[in-house]
Amino acid sequence: MKSSKQVYAGLSFALLIIVGLMTYSKGISILGLHVSATSFSIVILIVTFFETTLLERHITKIKKGEIGSNDKSVEREYNEIFVLIGFGLGGIILSLISGFMVLGEIDIELIFKIIFTVFALIIYMLTFLGVKYANLKVRYAVRGTILSFAMVLLAYFGNSIILINYL
Repeated sequence: MKSSKQVYAGLSFALLIIVGLMTYSKGISILGLHVSATSFSIVILIVTFFETTLLERHITKIKKGEIGSNDKSVEREYNEIFVLIGFGLGGIILSLISGFMVLGEIDIELIFKIIFTVFALIIYMLTFLGVKYANLKVRYAVRGTILSFAMVLLAYFGNSIILINYL
């Protein structure tokens, strides 16, 4: 997208649609909050992958000498993606907390989700501190954090499939 304002406006619109649909179908409940938070995290992941793909294409054009008319610097785009990932992890935390409130008891599926979420948070916080205080390049931080974010969502959906089919 052209500006980060468009991305944030689109995500805000998506959040309103998701919450509106969940409120309409489930009412105002913990289950509706849980489904909304999980759905919004998925939307953020999709937007983040899309933005990262566009950024990598822009970097390839710069390396080939075909500099386009992109008015944002590469470092600024990486910073915006890093912030998006932070919002996504916040959504996953909200989803985890609301999921715990919906279930009320700890089972093996919830333990997997807690472990993967804690790992993703540790990775994100370490990379955030590395970018902020240790001069870690943001592009390496974004690439690693996207991988951890994808692994968390894989854990959320993959462990349900594995547990249902094989255990």
